Amino acid sequence: MFLSKRRIVLFGVIGALVITIILLPRIQYFVNAPDVNVIDFNLAAVNISNISNNTNNIELSLLFDVYNPSDKSATTSKVEYDLFGDNKLLGHGVLSYEDIPLNGRPQFSPGQTTTLKSDIILQPSDMNRDIIEKLISNSSDSVNSIRWNVNGSSQIESAFVILEKDFSDVL
Repeated sequence: MFLSKRRIVLFGVIGALVITIILLPRIQYFVNAPDVNVIDFNLAAVNISNISNNTNNIELSLLFDVYNPSDKSATTSKVEYDLFGDNKLLGHGVLSYEDIPLNGRPQFSPGQTTTLKSDIILQPSDMNRDIIEKLISNSSDSVNSIRWNVNGSSQIESAFVILEKDFSDVL
């Protein structure tokens, strides 16, 4: 008999190898990560969310605009940053999506800008006392009069790759 079980398995394996070889360039396209160097993180806005009169803690809301000019989609699982006001370290913030499935995280679509929102609580100290007083005294004008700066890093993910992207911006 021409089509024995062994020949059927052999033809199946050969067929799978041929299909893999033919589709290999397309598979590599999806496996390769986007160029994280071109993804741009910008500090778009700093707003006061809440001022606690009892403790003088101030909750700030930061908006990051993330622009992806590459031709591949990406997402992030974590953004860590240090916030500076008038060149004084005010605090460390973390925006984490690690417990969210990949398809529920913010998408950095090709050629589009995605906005990420992060909240950070400023606690009074000797180093940031003048910034805290400025924010408490006149919230709307004082936010705009402060020179905001962030330095941080983000984990950029695609289908099979996680890469680190450092960023820095001034507002």
